[in-house]
Amino acid sequence: MRILLAADTDATEALEQGLARLGVLADRAEGFDDLASAITLSGPYELVLMVTRGSLDAAQAAVRELRRAGQTLPLLVLAQGGADAASERAMLHAGADDLVRPPIHLAVLQARMQAMARRARGFASAALTCGNVTLDQEQHAVWVDGIRVPLTAREYDFLETLMRHKGVLLTKERFMASLYAEAEAPDSKIVDVFVCKLRRKLAASGAAEIIRTVWGRGYVLFEPAPEAVAETRAQRREVTPAPVRGWVRRAPRYATA
Repeated sequence: MRILLAADTDATEALEQGLARLGVLADRAEGFDDLASAITLSGPYELVLMVTRGSLDAAQAAVRELRRAGQTLPLLVLAQGGADAASERAMLHAGADDLVRPPIHLAVLQARMQAMARRARGFASAALTCGNVTLDQEQHAVWVDGIRVPLTAREYDFLETLMRHKGVLLTKERFMASLYAEAEAPDSKIVDVFVCKLRRKLAASGAAEIIRTVWGRGYVLFEPAPEAVAETRAQRREVTPAPVRGWVRRAPRYATA
């Protein structure tokens, strides 16, 4: 998950490092006045996190300006300074989606951001579904008709990125920007490798095809037809051995002299 972080304080290094350990990459904007250009020039982002230690007035003005410009990205405000109920209410009316105060556990902050990003794309819960594949963000696991798919952490990240952008063409550059910090990004060919592994593991678990290649451009997650899901399930039943029922004949035991 890649977000834009804007703050009226320089003391956000611990926050950025903590979020990075949870898989949230945060690009830093130069204050609140730089938000609009940072979103346009450095994105795409899934969410804007604003951190303020003082008055909410400057952050509120920036939020209002973003919304007037038609920017619809989810926006979460972390108010570390003193703020009364009136200023918090004004912030929400200005266009912020949520406002939280410390102390807040980083895992809870991550969950809030995931929920906001999900709802912005039409998902109602932490279970993202496509065909007979379910990705559970809460359990950090992937299932095919109740069978858990053995994915590595990075394979899960790639599938989660596809799931959150179902129906949207994702280029290799988009994958790299979403999943890797610029300083540690490998060659973009790694995207092909992970997509190949995902396809193989999903198919082995009985999933209908959900990842489509757009040659020369990237990949897109698509909703398979019900007939395709039913056919895949039928094929899995054909190759799955039936359980042995009834008496089991054992080999005779012979006495020895």
